[in-house]
Amino acid sequence: MVTSSEKSDMLGSTTTRPENISLAAPKERIDYTLVEEMFSKLAVDDEFERKQVIQEISSHILEMAKSELHSVKLFLSTILRLAHRAPFTEVSEGMKTLLGDLESLGLQVPRVRFRKGPSFYIPKDKVPKLDDTKSEVWPIFRDAFMNDARVSHMVQVMGLHPLYLVHWVQAHHHLMRECNGVLPRHFRAYIAIMASARHNCLYTVNLLEREFLCFGGDQEWLEGLKNAPKKLQNLATVNNILCHKPWALTSQHMQDLLTGPDSWSRPELTQALTIICHFHALTTFVLGCGLTHEIDSIAGHNYGNSPQVDSGDDDLLGDPENNGNPIMFEDIYTRLLQEDGSPRLIQDVNHQIFTDLIEQQATSSGGSRRKTSALAHYMMDPEMEYEKYGTQNKTQVEQIFGEELDWEEMGYPCCRNLDEVLADILNRKFENIQELTYHTMGGKENIDTSKLRSSVWYYVHRLWGIYYYNVDYSMIQELLPPGFRNYIFCTTCMPEQLKEDIFNNWESKRGFTHSEKVHFCLIIMEARFQAEYCFALKALSTY
Repeated sequence: MVTSSEKSDMLGSTTTRPENISLAAPKERIDYTLVEEMFSKLAVDDEFERKQVIQEISSHILEMAKSELHSVKLFLSTILRLAHRAPFTEVSEGMKTLLGDLESLGLQVPRVRFRKGPSFYIPKDKVPKLDDTKSEVWPIFRDAFMNDARVSHMVQVMGLHPLYLVHWVQAHHHLMRECNGVLPRHFRAYIAIMASARHNCLYTVNLLEREFLCFGGDQEWLEGLKNAPKKLQNLATVNNILCHKPWALTSQHMQDLLTGPDSWSRPELTQALTIICHFHALTTFVLGCGLTHEIDSIAGHNYGNSPQVDSGDDDLLGDPENNGNPIMFEDIYTRLLQEDGSPRLIQDVNHQIFTDLIEQQATSSGGSRRKTSALAHYMMDPEMEYEKYGTQNKTQVEQIFGEELDWEEMGYPCCRNLDEVLADILNRKFENIQELTYHTMGGKENIDTSKLRSSVWYYVHRLWGIYYYNVDYSMIQELLPPGFRNYIFCTTCMPEQLKEDIFNNWESKRGFTHSEKVHFCLIIMEARFQAEYCFALKALSTY
C-alpha cells in the first residue's frame, strides 16, 4: 500500500465539462492531504477493521460539523464518491448514512451530477459493478481501492477486460508511483498534466493537479507552464511533436534536452518520454469511451436543486457534421469470414492502398480546426494539431518503415537498456492486448477475430505514417469500412473532437457489444502508445 500522501487517483477523465465550472487554477491552496489521510484509512482488507474506521470517520466529521463547518465541506465530495463508488458494501452504506446525518444537522450536501455512471457512451448496467464480489474483476477493484481508496471510472470500464487491466495497472503504477523512479513524483504528475492537456483531457488534468499537490508540488506551477521550472518548460516542444506528429522527432531534439543548462539525464528523459507517451495514449481511451467526471471532482457533483445531466458540454466534443458513415457490423462480419489468408502482397499496389487509406480518411473527416483549449496555460503552441505524415512532402511517406520501429527488434532492447523492469512490464502489456480474444463477435461464437484486431492495430500505425512490408493493406481497407476508420482516426489523432454519435455509429441492433467496443478502444490506445513510444526511443537511441 502506498503512503497516505500518495493516495489520490489520476485515472479517470472525460470528454466534457459543464459550462458553469471554472477550470482556472485555484487561487488558494487546498490541502488535499487532509482528505487523503482521513479516507486512506478505509483501505484495509479486514471488514471488521473497515467498519471501525467508518465509525471513527463518521464520529470525527459529525463532531467537526458542530464547530468547524467550513472544514467539513472539504470532505463532502469524497464522502459522496464513497457512498456511490466503493467495492465494499459497508463503506458505501456507511458514507450514505454519514451524508444523511450531516444533512439532518442542516448542512447542504452535494449530489451526483451525472446519472449515466462511469461513461456517457456505455450504459452503466454494461459496466462491471464495483461491489460484485463474485465477478472475475472484483479482486482488481479491491486492490485498486487498497492502493488509492478509490476505484476510478478508468479502472471500472477497463474492468470489462480484466486480463488486460492487470497489466495496465502494473505499468501505470510503475510509471507514476514507484518510489525508485529517477523523477520525483510531483515532476511525473506535472509531465502527465502537460501530456494530457495536449488533447484537452480536462478531467485527467484536474485529477493530476490534485495528485501533484498531494506529492508536494508548488501551487504556482498550476497557474501555467510559464511558472514551472525551465527544465519542464523545455519538454514542451517534444510533448507537442510526440502528440501530433511523432515522426518529426529527431536526435537533435534529444540533444537539446540532454545538454546545456537545465538539462536532463538520460534516465530522467527516458522516464519523462514514457510518461508523455503513456498519457497521450491514455487520453484516446478516456475520450474514446466518453468517461464521465469522477464524483469528487469539481465537475462531478453539484448542490441544491440542480438537475442531473446525461451529457456534457457539446462545444468541447467536436463537430457533429464530421461523424462519418455508420459502422455496419454485418459487412465486417461477412468480410472477415471471406478472408482466407491467401497472399495478395504486390508491393506497388499494397503501398498505393497504404497511401489511399489516409488520403480517404483526411477527406472524410473534414478539416475542422482545433478549438481553443481550456488547458492552454499548460501548453506551448496550443493551436498545434495532428498533421498527416507527408503533408508537406508526399515523397516522405515511403521513408518510415515499420521494421525500423519494430518494438521487439528496436523498441524493447532500447527500453531494456534504460529500464529493464519497465521494458518487461510494457512487453507483457503489448503481448496481452495483441493476443486478447474471446472468439466472439457481436454475440456470434467461435469467430477468429485476429485479422480484424490486427487491422485496427496497423491502421493506427498507418495514421503515424508507418508502413510494413508484410502487412496486407487491402485487407485493412476491406475489414475496416469508412465509419470504423473514422472512429479509429478521431480516437487516435483528435480524441478531443469525439462525439457520442461517432461512438454510436457502431450498428447497435445486431452489432458489436459494448465490451467489444471497449476492446477496440484498448487496441487503439496501445497501438498508439507503441508507435509513439518507438519514435521517442529511436530518437533517444540515435543521439
